[in-house]
Amino acid sequence: MIKEKNIDSISMAKKENFGFMLLEIIISIAIITIVFVTLSGIGVLVINTSSSIRNETKADFLMKEEFEAVRNFRDGTTWATDGLGAVNTGSGNPYYLTNNLGNWALVSGTEIDGVFTRKVIFDKVSRDPVTHDIEDIYNPTNNDSDTRKITVIITWQGKTSQVVSYFTNWK
Repeated sequence: MIKEKNIDSISMAKKENFGFMLLEIIISIAIITIVFVTLSGIGVLVINTSSSIRNETKADFLMKEEFEAVRNFRDGTTWATDGLGAVNTGSGNPYYLTNNLGNWALVSGTEIDGVFTRKVIFDKVSRDPVTHDIEDIYNPTNNDSDTRKITVIITWQGKTSQVVSYFTNWK
């Protein structure tokens, strides 16, 4: 009878150990799954952030390139009494610049470069007659024919970047 009792207790101990082992395996699988999902989420976040930074950098490059193009266009164009060559002013007249054999030319409309769109707006400028500061709102009476407000606008994937600068007739 003593032998039967030992066999039953050994059999019972094995069943309890198997139960604990199964529970440990399930907990280990759960922990590994949580770690994998977390690392996958971090990986997706890193890829999205990298893509966003790449697009921001390209937008910045396109902005700087457009201002350089406007500067080169200004330097190669006769500044007429009404401003920069035959440029129409106002937000209803967007332009972009193209380089043709080393010469910059204005093209009416908006340029598309992959997911980016780019345009330049030329506006007239007026100056306060006393302080000679540029006025916030254009006043035709105080028109400064030697200065133009240049706005470069870059849009991509629902984002917009806009920079304003002023160009003068330096010649």
